[in-house]
Amino acid sequence: HSAASSSSGASPFSPNGCASAGTPSCSPSAPCGGGSGSGGSGGAASSASSARVGGGFAGGSVPSRTASGGGGAGNEEQSESGTGRGEPATHYASIISELFQGHVVSIVRCLECQRTSRTKEPIYDVSVQIPSSNELAGGPGPELQRESSGRGPSWTGMLGNVTGKVKSWFYDKGVEVTDCLRKFCAPEYLIGKDKYECEHCKRKTDGERRLAFMDLPEVLCIHIKRFRYDANWFNATKSSRVVTFPVNKLLDMASFLEEPPLYPVEYRLIGLIQHIGSMGGGHYISYCQHKKKPQEWYEFDDLQVSLVSPEQVERAEPYVLFYQRVPSKANRLDRQTFKNDCRRTEAQIRQHLLSIPPSPCAASQAGMEEVRYHAPALRSFYRNPPADLDIAFVSKRWYVRLTTMSHPGPIDNYEYLCPHRLLGCSSAEMASEPFMPISHALFQSLVQKYGGGPVVRALAICPKCQMYLRAYNDRKQAEYDLVSKYDTKDTGDGEGWYLVDAVWVNKWKRYVRSEHVSDIQDMCAPGPVSNQRLCDKTGSIRSNLKLRIDYIGVNARVWWMFMHVHGGGPAICRNSLDLYSEGHPLETELKLEELQFAGATEEFARRTSHVYVEECKGDAELFHQRYGGGGHGDIEMMSAVEDVVQRQSPGPHAVAPMASAAAVEMMRAPSHDAMQDVVEDTEAEVT
Repeated sequence: HSAASSSSGASPFSPNGCASAGTPSCSPSAPCGGGSGSGGSGGAASSASSARVGGGFAGGSVPSRTASGGGGAGNEEQSESGTGRGEPATHYASIISELFQGHVVSIVRCLECQRTSRTKEPIYDVSVQIPSSNELAGGPGPELQRESSGRGPSWTGMLGNVTGKVKSWFYDKGVEVTDCLRKFCAPEYLIGKDKYECEHCKRKTDGERRLAFMDLPEVLCIHIKRFRYDANWFNATKSSRVVTFPVNKLLDMASFLEEPPLYPVEYRLIGLIQHIGSMGGGHYISYCQHKKKPQEWYEFDDLQVSLVSPEQVERAEPYVLFYQRVPSKANRLDRQTFKNDCRRTEAQIRQHLLSIPPSPCAASQAGMEEVRYHAPALRSFYRNPPADLDIAFVSKRWYVRLTTMSHPGPIDNYEYLCPHRLLGCSSAEMASEPFMPISHALFQSLVQKYGGGPVVRALAICPKCQMYLRAYNDRKQAEYDLVSKYDTKDTGDGEGWYLVDAVWVNKWKRYVRSEHVSDIQDMCAPGPVSNQRLCDKTGSIRSNLKLRIDYIGVNARVWWMFMHVHGGGPAICRNSLDLYSEGHPLETELKLEELQFAGATEEFARRTSHVYVEECKGDAELFHQRYGGGGHGDIEMMSAVEDVVQRQSPGPHAVAPMASAAAVEMMRAPSHDAMQDVVEDTEAEVT
């Protein structure tokens, strides 16, 4: 458990407050820079005074290479919805959400019709108030609070508050952290200005609202509200009231759950943050428990780290408390069983490798054992383990969850397998790195208890995905080189601007900036060029679209390169960068010579086409089956159809239609006459 300390003025705890920053534009010849904010709000990317930004696209920038974050992995017997491939992410799981995220439910009850409404909300920390002495003593009941709150303070409430304050001057035992949680979950009456808008009564009524925990996180973070802000900063105060939190006593959260739990819900204290000082300024120190020696606590005060007793920790004035959920006895037994099984399985693997006859080049017995049990030998063994060992593989990530969390969740092997139920990576080293071997019997028992799967008996690399990876990386490098060569600050060799949706351009930047991809799950191809977002349902250009925000401009050569590499459309060609200016005819004569399906460039054109990479996944044999012996006839016909469809550039309020799915399907027909008919029919349709 790490801890940090800092000197600062007191401020409310805000775990969700994070800085954001813009990323300046960059060109192919310079590295891409990025800024990051800290402490407050981040900066935004500055816009250029000209329509040109950097040395690349109009209203955008030609990207340069930067490192891209890696992804996860996929699975064997999985449903299509299991991995979520091809679907936009609705949220992003991380180590933070896995450890700190829980859920509370807000229940509001109308006090007239007695109907209730429920709202589920995620939480990462629980901010609790310190109850007053009057609240701990009972104070006025809920009904009396409801009656008196609309008419101002009652004499009973005033006397109770005064009595509580007088008692606190002489003797105050403080409150327990459970008292703070009880106040957090206590009913609150919505009356006066805060009346509840009841959907059933169709008017504002008195209501009752309370909070309850639906599910609790692995690490429960309790923030104690010690700072209070009234009219302004000068009226702000800090409460130094004692809040007790026994170090050696478990925190039972069962009574704060919405429904009674089936199993114990207990937490142990693992750390806390203390604020020393007042509102004007102060100092933060923290206390953390040793993971393997629970009786040892350490104080972190800037650079000083010292051993302290549990009694000293209990005397601290807590600001933020961190509790970790206590695993059940069954979970602790599973941890020990897993570790013992791992040792037995590794011993069996070592014995098997040593039983293999040594090679003639082995210099000594010690050297022979080192070579046999070295990583290359293990990787070769993992690709095809002998059936008599009866082993299976489980991800190291799930093993870490099992040994550190109270409930590890389902086995996640499915996240590491490709659609062909093998490993979609480029090397045996990458294939074996995320896994560890266990016995098949243990794997089956874990699946029965925790769910998930599937069983992985060998770490075999998928040959189809390897072809796809090679085609993807080669195409991406070739595309980067072509854009660097042909992109200009003006219309280049042509006269028209080709306008492209800025959303697609951002996806393309992420794709072309990424480093060499070694796993299919790291792929981030932008897909076909799509300008449909710039149009309404009738096909006309939407109003009030702005350069750099909604679209950018490229020259003719870059546009035709996009069409060859990614496909899509439709083309929107203009005399200027204004989307609403006069249309310009498409300049098909400016297609790149490197991408012509003829002569010496035929092979390069095939390997960079979206048909070869995205449709055929880099499979040359499949490509020839679908598009004929030479492979270029059908693609030339496809280009002819696309040229006819986009021959007349749309005006300021219309766009050229895209080739129909039926036309594209007919282009795969073996008859050249049939495909020629498609071209003629499409030309007539456009006319």
